[in-house]
Parts: sequence; structure tokens; C-alpha cells
Amino acid sequence: MLNRPMESVRDSVLRRRTLLAGMGAFALSACSSKPAQPTTPAVEQPGIRLGVLQVTDTAPLFVAQREGIFEKHGLQPKFVTMELTGDQRIDLEHGVADVTFDSWVTIFLNVADGADWVVLGEAYQAGPRSTGLLVSPSSRLRSVNDLAGKRIGVNNLRGLGVLLTNSVLATNGMKPSDVQYVEMPFDKIADSVRKGEVSAGWLVEPYLTRAQLDVGCVLLADTAVGATADFPQSGYACARSFARKYPGTVRAFQRVLAEAQSRALDRSTVEAVLPDYVQVSKSVAQLMNLGTYPTTTLAIRPQRVVDLMYTQQFLKSRINVEERMAAGTT
Repeated sequence: MLNRPMESVRDSVLRRRTLLAGMGAFALSACSSKPAQPTTPAVEQPGIRLGVLQVTDTAPLFVAQREGIFEKHGLQPKFVTMELTGDQRIDLEHGVADVTFDSWVTIFLNVADGADWVVLGEAYQAGPRSTGLLVSPSSRLRSVNDLAGKRIGVNNLRGLGVLLTNSVLATNGMKPSDVQYVEMPFDKIADSVRKGEVSAGWLVEPYLTRAQLDVGCVLLADTAVGATADFPQSGYACARSFARKYPGTVRAFQRVLAEAQSRALDRSTVEAVLPDYVQVSKSVAQLMNLGTYPTTTLAIRPQRVVDLMYTQQFLKSRINVEERMAAGTT
């Protein structure tokens, strides 16, 4: 009689242990029956070649390099400095770069000429006074209308500067034919303005601030206002064949870009890389006007560029940017 309660307690404990063990086995079975989560594609080509220009737009890439963001996502990029002057026609199939950075104008002109490229991401949007027309401190020009019949220095006769300046001219009732564009490197424009070889020059940062500090140039007109306010300035593209052959590499680059662009929202982070990678002084880096580094890629933004290019007859037909978006862009 005295042993029965003890046996009853032991039996009860055993039954509870058996029940818990059964429940654990069921839970494990249920977990194992769930569909497998999608895995991140392998990076097929870690040593991706990135075509870059020494302009403010590319600062996030150098932030990514400095902070180990590329390595974090399995990439070991090789930076290739591209030409900043003239109308560039880039061979992404057999050339020196796999992915290229450039102004949207140049990217879409390449596409219009038959380059089968896809958009990987946005780089930069112009901000107030981040791009504009400069004149010498002794210039008698006081308004955009005073540019009639004058020479304007630009880095590319078929580039972003001409597109933006044409828009400013139109706002003031003028035509592109009312001025004469003269092509020269960015780093020569301010001096040409000072010498009177051109009456005005179009510049982006950091060249804009450098011209004001070093040469004393004066801003005549902001070219990122009105119809071109917050204008999508530049982006990244690769050949469609590259995106198809190396989808994991492309996705890795897009992840790097998104993280780096987010880091670049902190101005001090951008200022820290500019002296070493874009070759500007610390004072210029601190004083220059910055635009915006988009953290997502939306076709509607570069489509603005296409539409303006078509209106100004840079393009014979419109390009549908949505159809040019690589997998992974949103």
C-alpha cells in the first residue's frame, strides 16, 4: 500500500517525459517539412571591373571600398578610371570594364547606338547649386539672357551639361542655337573662363566649388532648378549578357550599392573619402554642395532624363527604362 503512491508519481513523470519527447519530435518534423528558404546566388566573378569617374557621384563606391562593404558581399572589385571628357562610346562586352558608371545622358546615348545594356542602379541626383554655369568675377554677364551669342565651356558636346543648360535657356526663352558650346576637360573650364576663352562654363561638383575658390568664378545660373530640379544625374549599367552570365555577381554589386548609398546619406562619410579618391582638398569637400544618393532604383527617375533627351532631340526615339532594369532593381 505504501509503494503505490510512489509508483504512481514515477509513472506520471514518465508519461509527461514521453509526451514532451513526442511533441519535440513532432516540432522537428514540422520544421523539416517547411519549404527551403531561397539562398543568395553565389558570386561567380568576385574580381568585377568597375568603370568610375572622379566625380562626387561615385563617392559611395569608395565608401564601400574603405569600409569593407564589397568584401562583405563577396566582391573584390578592380576600379578602372574612365574618360571624363567627350562623348564616350563604351564597349562593355569586350572592353576594360564589366560595370560602368556615367551620366544617364551618356548611358542612354550608348543604348540608342545599339549597346544592349541594363540598368543596375542609380548613383546621384543633382541638388541646389551642385551644378551650374560660372562666369569670371569681372564678367559683365548678369543673367542667362546675356549668354546670347556667347561661348560656353562644357566637358561633352552631347552630355549632361548641354542638356541642363539647354533647359535653362528654354526657361528664359532662348534656343540652343543662341549659344556656342565648346568642349574641354572639366579641370580646364574655370581657367578658360578666367582667360576669357569662353564667356561661361558649366561645371559639376567638386569642380564647381574649386573654380569659385581657386579662380574666383561666380555662379551665373543654377542648372538644377525648375524643370531640372532634383535631376537624376548618373547611374550604373552593364551589358545584358554580363547580367545573364553572372547574376550572383550583379546581385552582389546591387547589395553593395544599396548599402553604400545609405552610408553616403551621412555627409561626413562622403567628405571623408573625397580627398583621397576624388582628389579634392578637405576645404572643397566641406564647402561643396551635395546632391542626393538614392538608396533605391526607380525607373521613373532616369526616365525623366530620357524624356528630356527626346524633347531636345538627343534621341530619335524614347527608351523605355523599365525594360532596361536588371533583375534586383526596384
